Amino acid sequence: MGVGLILLSSLVLVLAMALFSSHPASIGQVRKPSVAILATAIAGITSAMADAPVETKILTAFAVLAVSGLVTGILFWFFGAFRFGRLIRFLPYSVIAGFLAGSGALMVQGAGMMVLGEGGIAGLVQPQGLPVAGNLIVALLFAAILLLSLDRFSHPATGPIVMLLGGLLFYSLIASLGIPVEQARLLHWLPAMPTAQGLNLPSPLETLSGADWLAVAQTLPAIASVVLLSMIGLLLNTSGLEVATRREIDADREMRTAGLANIAVGLLGGPPGFSSLSMTMLANRMGARTRLVGLATAAVLVVMLPFASQLAGIMPIFIAAGLMMTLGFELLRDWLWKARRKLSVSEWLTVLAIPLGMVCFGFLCGMGLGLALSVVTFVYNYASLSVIRAETSNRERRSSVDRPIAENELLDREGERVQLLELQEFLFFGTAEYVMDRIRRRLRDQARPKLGHVIIDFRRVSGMDAAAAVTFLKTRNLVAGSGAVLVLCGLSAEIENTLRRNGVDLDDDPAVWLMDNLDQALERCEQHLLGSLPREEAWQDVEDCLARTIGPNERIHDLVAVMQRIDFAAGDRIIRAGESGDDLFLLWKGRAKIEARLPNGRTLHLRTVMPGVVLGEIALYREGPRTADVVAELPSIAYRLARADLLQLEQSDPQLAVLVHLLCATTLSERLTIVNRVIQALHE
Repeated sequence: MGVGLILLSSLVLVLAMALFSSHPASIGQVRKPSVAILATAIAGITSAMADAPVETKILTAFAVLAVSGLVTGILFWFFGAFRFGRLIRFLPYSVIAGFLAGSGALMVQGAGMMVLGEGGIAGLVQPQGLPVAGNLIVALLFAAILLLSLDRFSHPATGPIVMLLGGLLFYSLIASLGIPVEQARLLHWLPAMPTAQGLNLPSPLETLSGADWLAVAQTLPAIASVVLLSMIGLLLNTSGLEVATRREIDADREMRTAGLANIAVGLLGGPPGFSSLSMTMLANRMGARTRLVGLATAAVLVVMLPFASQLAGIMPIFIAAGLMMTLGFELLRDWLWKARRKLSVSEWLTVLAIPLGMVCFGFLCGMGLGLALSVVTFVYNYASLSVIRAETSNRERRSSVDRPIAENELLDREGERVQLLELQEFLFFGTAEYVMDRIRRRLRDQARPKLGHVIIDFRRVSGMDAAAAVTFLKTRNLVAGSGAVLVLCGLSAEIENTLRRNGVDLDDDPAVWLMDNLDQALERCEQHLLGSLPREEAWQDVEDCLARTIGPNERIHDLVAVMQRIDFAAGDRIIRAGESGDDLFLLWKGRAKIEARLPNGRTLHLRTVMPGVVLGEIALYREGPRTADVVAELPSIAYRLARADLLQLEQSDPQLAVLVHLLCATTLSERLTIVNRVIQALHE
């Protein structure tokens, strides 16, 4: 009856895959691991139903198979219909490997129960336990032979040939010893199965009314195992087929097709299944790549259906148990033993914990233990990753404000009073504590200047939890207690709300500054730093400005004399993009901004220019068009030197021309020094 049910279920699956799968040569099959797990569960509940009629036990077994098929089919279809198929792929590899290894352990356990029968292990020490012990030894020996044969010979017929030879050897031995078949059944060497012709399957109504549903409820963990195993198996098979056949396969369509097929199988009382990777690949290697492959397979199954009961009754128990052991040992070998070479120690221990938990405490406990260990490992590993993308100071990182050399030199000396932390990824309690610890260590560093500002850039942070927000509240207290200011910038609306909900005052707290972006934060800290330090008096005139830039020189007065003073109103363009770069400017008073026009018509702010800064020196040397506009933000005064005047000076007064080139070289070297510091800081 069971073999017939398996054949009938496979027939339904084969037809469904042949007609509706997105891979035309896909071959459906009842999955042996699922049958093995369900067989273990059925053996457990039927052994506990000692006083129940045989008919009730059979109907209960069919009910377990039917429920597993229906639940699997419904979930398959649901996941496929709502395109949830990709979600299962987010399971950690260690959990999937442990689950498959645990399935193998359950198969070995189930095979042992199949051989030992109702007496269990205790039956081995009883006087009548010798035949059972012999059966167990033979099953283990057969499993070893089958496993070695499958490893040695890759032909698809290897397994059936070994099983056939094992059966022939068994019947030859009992015949030579004069043991009748019925006595072999009494010795539990052959299954006590009905030998009626045909399928002889109970109707769904018989199963519904005659099964022990309390006993069925006890198998729900095993059914859940089968559902999850089928879900993982289907998606893994789909991914494997995509790689092997080099064609895309719709995973959601495969799940919908398998879902409807399993619903039909469940109504018949059969176990779940889906497309077989090995059978499909075998057909693909043989050149069979059309839907005729599945239809031909279905025709063979139809021919075999009338002989299902005879096939079940003649198979020795050691062969069935040995086959289950072989499958179990293969899973344990592939996903537990071999996996140790690919996984870290912590991941492999997670894999090991799952089958141990399943065998000792049950399926759900084993999976729960594996998931818990996986989560703990992930949290530990993630917390070990630095969420600090870069840690620099205002000495290395500057705002987009171009300042005169005197101010840049001051920032070079005192820039370490500003600590900058650029964060990344998701922040939770562990990683936020790491950020706080870096700030604490910097505050305690007596060898460096005392901190005045701590900038934390959240632009690359994807989110944070409440515990991280509380940690930043403690960070605020730490920074404020040392007399510094905490500057937060680049906050998304979600992160800002999380900080506010957990007590961080972003509006009225003088110890916390909230800035839109990092550039604004750096500029404000620079202004505060420059304003708080003693500085020399402002330039007396433009000659004094040039002297502080390139050093004292008796020809500076002559250089100013050849330059043209130009007054600009706010909004006037000092330099226009696209025009020929035939002059340079020294901004003497006011303030200007450098901006570029984007292809979409928007204006992009590039830099802010303060008095004492040279403009246009690059285009002067390149003799190319200007690449950006320079616009006066305030009423400004600039001194202009045309290229024609410079060329004339090179001929008539080379000494004065050298001063112009020195001014350009000093400006370029200052900017290059700042850029090099930024690059070096980001790569440390």
